[in-house]
Amino acid sequence: MDYIDTKHVAAELRSRLKAAFPGVTFSVRKGTGTAAAWITVNWTDGPSTADVEELTRPMQGAQFNGQEDRYESTDNTVTVTVNGRKVTGKPLVDGINTQRHISDDALKAAAELWSEAHEGAEPPTGGMLAACVIDGHVIQENWAPQQMWQIAHDVVLPQRWAAAKKQAAQAARPASASGQDEEATEGLTLRHTDEDGTTVTGTRLGDGAADVLKEHGFRWHRKNQYWYAPGSRNKDAGSEFMAAVAADLAAADLKVTTVRPEPAPAA
Repeated sequence: MDYIDTKHVAAELRSRLKAAFPGVTFSVRKGTGTAAAWITVNWTDGPSTADVEELTRPMQGAQFNGQEDRYESTDNTVTVTVNGRKVTGKPLVDGINTQRHISDDALKAAAELWSEAHEGAEPPTGGMLAACVIDGHVIQENWAPQQMWQIAHDVVLPQRWAAAKKQAAQAARPASASGQDEEATEGLTLRHTDEDGTTVTGTRLGDGAADVLKEHGFRWHRKNQYWYAPGSRNKDAGSEFMAAVAADLAAADLKVTTVRPEPAPAA
């Protein structure tokens, strides 16, 4: 079995995080010295730690057993690109540390929520604050800075991330120009036009489509919010290529509708 160097795993993880959480900036760093087989991931606001660790956990080649004070191998394998070639092997990664930071803006929003829950009172900057309920969430008694942090963590950031995912999902839906297109909005739409080339719309964060599409060379178009095949514009639709993409998406339990251009009328 091949072994995948930590730096290549870090590069692949960076790409997967970018694809899974558009608009969120992640810092993915490989450790040095005795921590050379470790990776650290930092980001601000955005998805929860649990969301991010759904991606990081399968990329660890080992995990630490605290009871026996030793590392134990996992069964994980990872596929990465090395010098333009796809390589699958066991990741040489002993662990991946994740840390989400909370922005000043989120803490400010937390203070505003605290104020609303206390009849407009100015949030104290110090001292112990009593437990309270913010938007249905019980906030434990704590020092003022820690309580603002908890409100941001438990209330502000989940609300903002849910809104961001909803907005991204709406932007990814194809416009309905016909009955066929309206059906396609229920899943993914794989289509080809001269203007845009071969594209895929309707993807959702974490639905698994990104990994499949990247395997076929698709890239994410941030402005237009869809996946596209580079070099496919102003060319005939590649029927075999589109069929292969559709088959792999379906194999990943994704509903996909293929829309090909209407054939030109006979002269």
